[in-house]
Amino acid sequence: MKTLLVLVGLVALALSGTVPQQQFNYKTKTVDAEFVTKQKKIFDLFFAPNQIDKNAEYYKIAKEYNIEANIDNYTNKKAVEDFLVLYKYGFLPRNQVFSIFYDKQKDEAIALFHLFYYAKDFETFYKTAAYARVYFNEGQFLYAYYIAVIHRADTKGIVLPAPYEIYPEFFTNTDVLYRMHSIKMQGEITDPAYASDFGIVHENDYYVFNTNYSNYYSYGSEEYKLSYFTEDIGLNSYYYYFNSYFPFWMQGDIFPVWKERRGEVYFYFYKQLLARYYLERLSNGLGEIPEFSWSKPIKSGYLPFLSYYYSFIQRPAYYQIPYESNVQELQFLDTYEKTFLQYLERGYFKAYNQEVDFSNSKSVNFVGNFWQSNADLYEKFGPRNYQRSYEVTARRLLGASPEPVDKYTYLPTALDFYQTSLRDPVFYQLYSRILKYFIQYKEYVPTYTQDMLHYIGVKINDVKVDKLVTYFDFFDFNAVNSLSFSPEQLKTHKFTPFKVRQPRLNHKPFTVTVDVKSDVEGDAVFKIFMGPKYNGEGYPISLEDNWMNFVELDWFVRKLNVGQNKIERSSTDFLFYKEDSVPVSEIYKLLEQGKVPAHMSTEVEFMPSRLMLPKGTKGGFPYQFFVMVYPYHGVENVTEPIANLIVDNKPFGYPFDRPVNEAYFMQPNMYFKDVFVYHEDDIYPYQYSFPYYVGHRTPFIKY
Repeated sequence: MKTLLVLVGLVALALSGTVPQQQFNYKTKTVDAEFVTKQKKIFDLFFAPNQIDKNAEYYKIAKEYNIEANIDNYTNKKAVEDFLVLYKYGFLPRNQVFSIFYDKQKDEAIALFHLFYYAKDFETFYKTAAYARVYFNEGQFLYAYYIAVIHRADTKGIVLPAPYEIYPEFFTNTDVLYRMHSIKMQGEITDPAYASDFGIVHENDYYVFNTNYSNYYSYGSEEYKLSYFTEDIGLNSYYYYFNSYFPFWMQGDIFPVWKERRGEVYFYFYKQLLARYYLERLSNGLGEIPEFSWSKPIKSGYLPFLSYYYSFIQRPAYYQIPYESNVQELQFLDTYEKTFLQYLERGYFKAYNQEVDFSNSKSVNFVGNFWQSNADLYEKFGPRNYQRSYEVTARRLLGASPEPVDKYTYLPTALDFYQTSLRDPVFYQLYSRILKYFIQYKEYVPTYTQDMLHYIGVKINDVKVDKLVTYFDFFDFNAVNSLSFSPEQLKTHKFTPFKVRQPRLNHKPFTVTVDVKSDVEGDAVFKIFMGPKYNGEGYPISLEDNWMNFVELDWFVRKLNVGQNKIERSSTDFLFYKEDSVPVSEIYKLLEQGKVPAHMSTEVEFMPSRLMLPKGTKGGFPYQFFVMVYPYHGVENVTEPIANLIVDNKPFGYPFDRPVNEAYFMQPNMYFKDVFVYHEDDIYPYQYSFPYYVGHRTPFIKY
């Protein structure tokens, strides 16, 4: 039977040309034997999180380890004592839904993180993690463990698996999971006709499950056009990474370099994300991001075909938030927004035991902390028994889930998890609403003057951009963590890998060439942005109304010489983007050579480079590039990986970090360049997927 199945796969290959296999072109870095040992131990605890391997090293450690007896092996004894109080009362049981947005589960996850974080050395950390791997809820463990590996000093540079390999069920619709479990239950042998009809191929000793994105059944008649973007596994992983680096509940003292800019980071991240989403809406003809009101029906419905112990809750179109059962929550949201508007009216005020002046650009830190309701907002306020978050409350109401049955039992929604939030159209409407309050605050901040923006003696004569082309190509990822294994398979790790294959947006590499004439010599910063040329109705849009829609693509430093300077920058070198994550199976092979992927060790917080450009159209969709040159002034005492983000002494997103005066953006050291983005081959990703995929007329070309 397996032979027949392989033959079916070969026939499919013959019909469709060569099945594209993504080529991971990445740099590696050499690591020592101690690092390799650590890396393998870290990986071991991520495998098959819903099962416990009684033959594994971690199980034996867990059975012998006692946290209370080893309290002296933690640098913060109070954190251990607080954990033990909660632990003796009872944590979230295994095989239950975990979400950080539910108070009891959040408090437990924070206590568990503190236990990991304050372990005095790696040995204690690993023993503690092994204990938690066996005795704690799997989702709660993975959440706290992931964040601890990021923030511990002795795990710096450790490569973490891509979130879609850890939690495949959050990145894969239920129809794919059904087919995977069906094949697994049949002993990994199936009827070739069944395989062909359902987009399953046995290829190179693993099963490939072709899948598509959600359609109009999930999103309605228009929003489904964006599903290739909102459901992209790299984009959703990027959002999960960000919220693992900057959890809303974490005290800023754990990442002191960021503490004074935490609110600014929050604003910059969501401004970039929403601007990028807006560019995608424009090329799909969807226009502006819709608005909503707490007191009126929510127009955007969403039916996620996802499952996490239970099927995800549907929010019907024109959903009316029940007032009677949510009166306190609705009043809180309304009051929170009005409180901020009162701050705006006053301009200068005292709140949370701190003085705030909205005319000061650094007040963005307070504004960001306010809307995130993070731990630093309350730092100077003292102990607080009652703390409600605007973000969390809004997610709960917009998700449309019924009231939880008890403290642990509730029905999940897409907004309950960072891995799935970006799928829901109302997510973008919520954060667009929050950003509009930021923009109102930014009206208080003085605009940049001509003298501030001008680089005396430097002029950009011309900017050339290669033809911008997008396309879809197939991407495979390992989904075995969604399966269950026999004790023998857990012990030996011998099983047929199951991979999910779907078309993802990509683009051809391009080069930006800047022709600069300089009368001065010195290091200069070059910034490249991409923004809309026209609004959602097709009319030209002024820079005063458009500054918040520019996406920062790149930042780099070049030395300017007196005279003509030709500066070339390849898109493959753009700072704020990273290549696709390397599969864990490939990383294990690298570890045998004493190597790891460099970009996964230092750049996990960046957006996938394949999503750099919005999808084009056949005739080319108009956008504009903005290039600016200004003198370079570095920042002292900044180390990796922070140096990748705090790159100079300017605000994040400069000069589009505040409202602009368009007349001042006609400086010689600035240049607007009209560009068009073209799309090659079929325009919709579903045209590449099963069963049409088997006989697709055009083989993919890897650029």
